[in-house]
Amino acid sequence: MNDRIFLEALEIQGVIGIYEWERNTRQTIRIDLEMPANAAAASGSDEIEDTLNYKDVAKRIINYVEDSSYMLVETLAENIAQIVMNEFGVAWIDLSVSKPGAVRGSKNVGIRIHRGVYESSDTDDVFLSLGSNIEPHKHLHEALQLLTERFGPLCRSTVYRNKAMGFVGEDFLNLVVSFPSREKLDVVKAACTRIEDQCGRTRGTEKFAPRTIDIDLLLFGDTIMTTPQTTLPRPEILRFPFMLRPLAEL
Repeated sequence: MNDRIFLEALEIQGVIGIYEWERNTRQTIRIDLEMPANAAAASGSDEIEDTLNYKDVAKRIINYVEDSSYMLVETLAENIAQIVMNEFGVAWIDLSVSKPGAVRGSKNVGIRIHRGVYESSDTDDVFLSLGSNIEPHKHLHEALQLLTERFGPLCRSTVYRNKAMGFVGEDFLNLVVSFPSREKLDVVKAACTRIEDQCGRTRGTEKFAPRTIDIDLLLFGDTIMTTPQTTLPRPEILRFPFMLRPLAEL
């Protein structure tokens, strides 16, 4: 992913420097940075949740610099980089911290650092199970359209009709879709949850109930994990034919 968000010439008043007068006087500290972004995802959804909110990043840096007091720009730069990477989940950051006019005859002086690892071209194949029994043709069409806008072209299985399980209700229409992704697991999951919400999904305590749309993550590349929130591969694959049969097609 070559898309980047940049923030140029963010000027903040802070305490920085080794001389006595610098310890008692706020100076202009200039921040410039670049971070990775998924512009394609954000342009498809037009939702701020699908990209990095640069305003939040700027506010966090401003508050930190204004409250800090360092001798060296090297120390300040390192701490800013770690804050942005840890709190905003970016894989890498290119950052410069400088003090305009600190050296006579020079417009600016400071340090440029790179932290983190540039993302590789490796992708994970994501497999999702979709199901609906409330106006299923309408809601499946809507969900597929939103998934395509968010993640790009989808591979689709046959659509199968299945009896409702665990409750008495209308038949479900089910299918499985797949697509390659360079995004993190939690980002993909969050996007699927938002698409469910856009399709009118209501969330109650019942595990088996009528659904406008149900989007379940079955596989995420070679990921094997068990947490309170996520188990991969999804155990239900081997229990429910409406997941296994369309998955086997892909």
